[in-house]
Amino acid sequence: MNGKGGRRAAAVFLILAWVLWLHAWVPALLVVGLVSWVFVHKRLEGDLGKALVRVWRRVWPPGAPVLVPLVFASALVFWISDASITAKVLPVALCILGFSTLLLGTSRCALQAVAGPGPRRPRRDSKRRTLIAHAQRFWRARREPAPAASRGADH
Repeated sequence: MNGKGGRRAAAVFLILAWVLWLHAWVPALLVVGLVSWVFVHKRLEGDLGKALVRVWRRVWPPGAPVLVPLVFASALVFWISDASITAKVLPVALCILGFSTLLLGTSRCALQAVAGPGPRRPRRDSKRRTLIAHAQRFWRARREPAPAASRGADH
């Protein structure tokens, strides 16, 4: 299992899968969240809020022994449900993506192991150097007097 970044990404994919699955209930959940925030936001600004932030940082992202069964069970629940296949595809795909993120991590090397090396891109340094050279020539030309203006002063 990969580190904290992989667990965080997998947990976000799991949350997105459940949001898509329960999309009809999202407005009601937002209203409940807003009403509860109105009642408790003053308490959360003080020491209680700092304590909750410390607890949240210790707990999030969940550990692999918690996250793997959650991702697997969620994918199974989505797949077994009576919903149409079009409603199932994206939540199941997000769970599979979360599970693969747990196994392979979020690094580019892990993605290359699955997809193979991508097309070779030109080096960005050469483009950057030419851009800087053009900018230097532009500012040098602006500082020097124009040839026509210097001729006009002689006449």
